[in-house]
Amino acid sequence: MIELKKIGIFDLQKYIYIAYEGDCELLEKYHVEKFEIEEHAAMSTLNMIRLTSNDVEMRNYGVYDNGKAIGYLCVFDNFLYSFGINKKQRQMNVLVDFWENILYVLGKSFITMLYPNNTRAINWLKKCGMVEVKEVETNCITLLNV
Repeated sequence: MIELKKIGIFDLQKYIYIAYEGDCELLEKYHVEKFEIEEHAAMSTLNMIRLTSNDVEMRNYGVYDNGKAIGYLCVFDNFLYSFGINKKQRQMNVLVDFWENILYVLGKSFITMLYPNNTRAINWLKKCGMVEVKEVETNCITLLNV
């Protein structure tokens, strides 16, 4: 069973590392830029979250499966900003529970924007029912959940 626990920005690094651990495809294909070392990709993500947190009231969560930390979630207002689940934990039941927790935190209507190369996350969100909307920002794919 997936559970979200609210965490501070200073605790977030640990959860991003957990989400990225062992995910070579993320480093090579899906991150905003290519990385060879997981820690560098995680720090890049953390820096983007910290930068955005200067302008919005970000809510950060550690994601737990039966008491074990497996990833993270960052949201603000009605915006899904960043998320990740460790690749070993990406079974259907975990992903379904994770999606239900996202809906609980954000409500039914929210938006997200992802870099076009992040096709794995884009496809998963579409499977969850999000729809692509007309281009809002030129370098991102915008998805809406209604």
